[in-house]
Amino acid sequence: MIEHFLQKLSEALSTVWGWLLCAALLIMNFIVGYEKMVGFTVMAIVLDAVWGIAASLVQKRFALSELARDTFSKLAVYGTAVFAFILIDKLVGASAGLTTSIICIGIILVELWSMSASMLICFPHMPFLNILKKALAGEIASKLNVKPEDVAEALDTLHKERK
Repeated sequence: MIEHFLQKLSEALSTVWGWLLCAALLIMNFIVGYEKMVGFTVMAIVLDAVWGIAASLVQKRFALSELARDTFSKLAVYGTAVFAFILIDKLVGASAGLTTSIICIGIILVELWSMSASMLICFPHMPFLNILKKALAGEIASKLNVKPEDVAEALDTLHKERK
């Protein structure tokens, strides 16, 4: 009986797809109980990418490969951090995932900050976003490739060209 199991396991692990599936199942088993936190964090990263594409289209430049690299880098870095905090929670026995939820909230807030800058590039006259314009000047400047003090002028110029 055990020989049959080991033989089938050996067959499954004899291919790259078998190893990839095994790794995916191990990761999924590790994050059981943390699905919402991981899912919301990934959702925030994807939403930031979507708003980044929208801001690039408004600027009439399309940096999809750069955006993809940034998104995969974020997924790798944030994923490692979340993975480490899940490990800490499991080692400490914190079944509620306190440290993981704190790090996920931090990541989501960072992504919201970045999204807000992209949203403001797309919709510069939206009242809610205008409240944040001064605070987001540095972030918007990096996305528009201008100095922070030139953000308002750059946004006006960008949207005059669109009309």
